[in-house]
Amino acid sequence: MILVLDDHPLSRQGLESVIRMYRPEEQVLQAGNVKEAVACVERARVELAFVDLKLKQESGFSFVRWLREQGKPVKVLLIASNLKNRDFEQARALGVEACVQKDAFLDEILYGLKVVERGGKFYSSGLIESMEAEEQEKKKLGGLTGRELDVLRLLSCGYSNARIGQQLFISEGTVKKHITSILGKLCLENRVEAVLFASRNLPEITGRQFRDEAQDVRSEEGRRHCL
Repeated sequence: MILVLDDHPLSRQGLESVIRMYRPEEQVLQAGNVKEAVACVERARVELAFVDLKLKQESGFSFVRWLREQGKPVKVLLIASNLKNRDFEQARALGVEACVQKDAFLDEILYGLKVVERGGKFYSSGLIESMEAEEQEKKKLGGLTGRELDVLRLLSCGYSNARIGQQLFISEGTVKKHITSILGKLCLENRVEAVLFASRNLPEITGRQFRDEAQDVRSEEGRRHCL
């Protein structure tokens, strides 16, 4: 028996159709959230589960973790649009048998299913490429100075050059120089690409959070000066 956990009904139905092409007589259960998936496993003998990593308010890892904690002998094929390195490490730690790209071709999904049934491991080439690209971006990020990282964070919050300068107590001209340097080091063409890069690689931080942190730093510097 196979379980499909995905919060999108059309995706669930699509996967079920793919499974039935390979195993027409297979019974397929569908779940739209972790609670429903747990109920399916508790009432039926599920042998394999397709688990969407990104659910509406949950993570597919929550279900996989429950399976492992309960000692359920269910093989897991994790489905993801893209896979970050930390997701891959977590999947490996939980003993996930396969990671399949959500928009993978039919042949790739079926091949992954066959590999897992034979006791092997399978990872979509597209997901591996996305992780390699992430690693390259992390390396580029490591080439930025602390001040350039500050500018990039504020840039990602939608701040203008003038406002960035006010937040960091530097001139607008200096901000422009930092942005030029950032674009060069990250091999980007414009501010929009820089914002997208930051959204992928920097911890989420709002302008208010940044101001609070900056204020803490200034307060500490002022205290030391007085001492």
